[in-house]
Amino acid sequence: MPVVSASQGAVQVLLGKLGNILATKYALLSGVRGEIQELKDELESMTACLHDLADDDDHNEQTRTWMKQVREVAFDVEDCMDRFRRHLSEHHGDRQGLLEYLYRMFNKLRTLRVRHKVATGIQGLKSRAQKVSDRRLRYTLNDSAGRSSKALDSYSHLENLSHWLPEISGDGSGLVGMHGRTDEVVRLLKEPRQAAAGPRVLSIVGFGGLGKTTLATTVYNTPKLGSIQCRAFVPVSQTYDIRSLLESVLKQLPLLADEDRNYDPLLNMKGWNTRELVDKIKQHLEGKRYLIVLDDVWQAAAWDQLKVAIPHDNNNEGSIVITTRSHEVAKNCCTSSNDRIYEMKRLEEDDSHQLFFKTVFESGECPTDLLKVSKAILARCNGLPLAIVSIGRMLARRQNKTSAEWQTVCDRLGSELETNPTLEGMRRILALSYNDLPYHLKACFLYLCAFPEDFDIRRGSLIRRWAAEGLIIGMYGRSLEEIAQIYLDEFVSRSIVIPGQIGCTGKIRSCKVHDIMLEVIIAKSVKENFISFLGSSQYNTAGHDKVRRLSIHPGGGKEKRTFSSKNIVHTRSLSILGSTEKPVPIKFADLTLLRVLDLEGCGWLRDQDVKDICKLPLLRYLSLRNTAISQLPNAIGKLKELVTLDVRETSIGEFPKGITQLQNLSHLLVGRYQYYTRTRSVKHLKGQGAKLPHGLGNMGALQRISHADISTEKSSRAMRELGKLCQLTRLCAINKGESKLWEPFAASLNELSNSLRHLSVVHNSTPTGQELEFLVGLSNPPLFLQSLHLMGRLSKLPTWVSSLNNLASLSLRENLHLAEESFEILAKLPSLVSLKLYSKGYVGSALCFEEGGFPRLKQLVVDNMDELEELSFRGGAANLERLTLAFMRVLSRGINGIGKENLPQLREVEFFSGVIDSIFCKVFEAAKEYKNRPKVTRDDRPTIEAAQASAQQVNDTAGARSSEQESTDQQVDRPADDEAAPAWRLLPSTCPLAYIL
Repeated sequence: MPVVSASQGAVQVLLGKLGNILATKYALLSGVRGEIQELKDELESMTACLHDLADDDDHNEQTRTWMKQVREVAFDVEDCMDRFRRHLSEHHGDRQGLLEYLYRMFNKLRTLRVRHKVATGIQGLKSRAQKVSDRRLRYTLNDSAGRSSKALDSYSHLENLSHWLPEISGDGSGLVGMHGRTDEVVRLLKEPRQAAAGPRVLSIVGFGGLGKTTLATTVYNTPKLGSIQCRAFVPVSQTYDIRSLLESVLKQLPLLADEDRNYDPLLNMKGWNTRELVDKIKQHLEGKRYLIVLDDVWQAAAWDQLKVAIPHDNNNEGSIVITTRSHEVAKNCCTSSNDRIYEMKRLEEDDSHQLFFKTVFESGECPTDLLKVSKAILARCNGLPLAIVSIGRMLARRQNKTSAEWQTVCDRLGSELETNPTLEGMRRILALSYNDLPYHLKACFLYLCAFPEDFDIRRGSLIRRWAAEGLIIGMYGRSLEEIAQIYLDEFVSRSIVIPGQIGCTGKIRSCKVHDIMLEVIIAKSVKENFISFLGSSQYNTAGHDKVRRLSIHPGGGKEKRTFSSKNIVHTRSLSILGSTEKPVPIKFADLTLLRVLDLEGCGWLRDQDVKDICKLPLLRYLSLRNTAISQLPNAIGKLKELVTLDVRETSIGEFPKGITQLQNLSHLLVGRYQYYTRTRSVKHLKGQGAKLPHGLGNMGALQRISHADISTEKSSRAMRELGKLCQLTRLCAINKGESKLWEPFAASLNELSNSLRHLSVVHNSTPTGQELEFLVGLSNPPLFLQSLHLMGRLSKLPTWVSSLNNLASLSLRENLHLAEESFEILAKLPSLVSLKLYSKGYVGSALCFEEGGFPRLKQLVVDNMDELEELSFRGGAANLERLTLAFMRVLSRGINGIGKENLPQLREVEFFSGVIDSIFCKVFEAAKEYKNRPKVTRDDRPTIEAAQASAQQVNDTAGARSSEQESTDQQVDRPADDEAAPAWRLLPSTCPLAYIL
């Protein structure tokens, strides 16, 4: 339950703070140390109780209320402690001797009133905590009472959910969008198999409600598999009993009866032990073609326990179909070379409309006046069949099918999910994925609803917010960022978030939550007062006297005020993303308990607002990204607790001196990028970053600086202090001035060799000499780099680059002018995953990937290199998955070797900027040879007719054209209006390769 994880998370954070206070001089406050110790003991007992309750999936209102009270006490205690520490730190000094003694005495007198107030508050909170504990005993909230009646019958309710789609015909043809999927799964099951590898296991994996069970049922019933002698369809679910599963399989097998037809071969089955059940199943499957479906598998252990009953003889032609929501379970079940994984996709737009209209209207036709609102409803469903059918059935039952009524349903879908019986089944199916999460992940998952619908949630921002909120539980030997990455990977593996951008190393760079799943977790968050929403009248916040986290989605500021200023003064986290008008109740100076403030995209933000923000002493995370702010006040130095300052995509060009007082600041983010491809694999820095003041060396917690402008003598002096930042792992420096300004930067770089993992060095001005030559002469280079980005003239690649055994990403931009011998060095880097070569970054005439070179390369970008005449793959870069190309001219020696023989792992080819049609079509044709059909996209495709003509021309003359003939191909011009011709549009469906947006 969310209240369990939210409450326990709040108490765990507090216990750590109480422990620290008891261990410091702050606890010497007269008469309070004992009170704090008792309060800590009381909360520890509550935490243990909450941990026990986390094992249940649901609780009654009595238990839920008690857990909410525990959480509120914990929040109030933490607020009290933070106020106390803040008051003391405001009057703390670094004096010595007699001066320090006199100052301490004076300080005690100054803070006497505060200390008395804190002592009174702690005594009251301790009494309150004890009363909360007593109340639990008074109302006998034991395990049986804590279990809700809804939870007890949840699985019996779910048993009837297999019929949420229309009737299934034998081959699935009666279901919208299911016929083609059935054929795909059948094809995978009938593929040739290696001998002695046992039965084929095929896992169907995907988000809850995508129709995995329905697809498995159509495959189970289809005659296209041929003669199947034995079949069994076994529901597994979250809580399974292995004996029951074995009995279920055995009951469905055609057993050989005794000559006496009245004899039941399973008569004494209840008396058989597990070993006997296993032997009976093996006996009846031996030598037969069989199909066993294991539906709704949550743990790979279920298959591990069942497969002992499956024969593994050499002539085995059996098949096992598993449905699961977890990619990790799917991979763990498919371990043989014969096994396959089939990933369920959302319905296409046309299929979504057909299924919706077929569900709502008997005729299957939608009235014209309802088409617009139907499109809005289907956009919320986002191709999820369960949502489409469930909402369609709800609307079908309504007598008045008017546009206004349907629009109301669309706007209030969250409350409908909670109250409408027709949607109860869908809500429970989606909630199962949430309930299956470990308790320490539930609060992090609920936190995703702080972001608006369809918001592209960036990994870095999310991780830093989780950390600032105290939602990440520490692990020995791992950083908070590494732990948070594990959390995010777990969500993707369980199919409860949709991955967006994927980095070259395979890490998720952004994600989204399905709209319907978002409504489910928003409802949970509001119910448990985890996150509140301003301007959303559909969410009932009755009984929530204190708002702890507040999210204002776009348009929320225009709605009727739902919170008073008194309600929100306790707010610890505030998100206002993409808002054009300042919400009326918000006064930053009053929100003194704020830890997290995210104002990304707020067009109304002004300098006075930032001055008020600088009065928030507990702030740990501040994002002013993509706002109109052009400067920061010197008072920014008052935010002593600040860990993240994000001013990317703003006009801030210089940081004030006060920023050097932020000794806890770890992430200083500035600068903006322009992206040129759909996957964001090609980007260019816009602007020049920001200048840093003298005193940078005082900021010892800094881990990341991007992008520092060192173009003046003043900012260059700050670079001399970089060497003091021993925790610095990411650094981007930009120089648009003279080459000599790199000298202090180079000196500091020698001192950071052990800490730096990511380095970007950009000389962004007209090249006059060897601007980056200082890199060649580094005496102590950063040999632990994982990524390196260079822009500016170099005579040669630094020799130490060949020693970068951990380097995964390398980008060589304009004006480097590296020759072919440099390419030979790069080919030997053992960990290189991503290589990006831009115009004049490499000046060789050929890029030839020879056998054995670039052993781990997965991503290659080649951008309009003027001198390049040949791009060839000759056995090197065999693991390449994504190829990104831009050519505004035909290469005289061509592009060769793009095929399944040389690039067997290729999954995507994307063209950007100017593209020659003949080059595009040649790659297009080569991709057709692949079994898995790599995606081929372009962001400036010509007219449909021209593309079809070019493709046809290549088809007619494949293999017969010389490079001289290729060079005479006519280039089709780009559309003149870039806005009217958006990037990465699809080619027509008649093209022989599937394209994607």
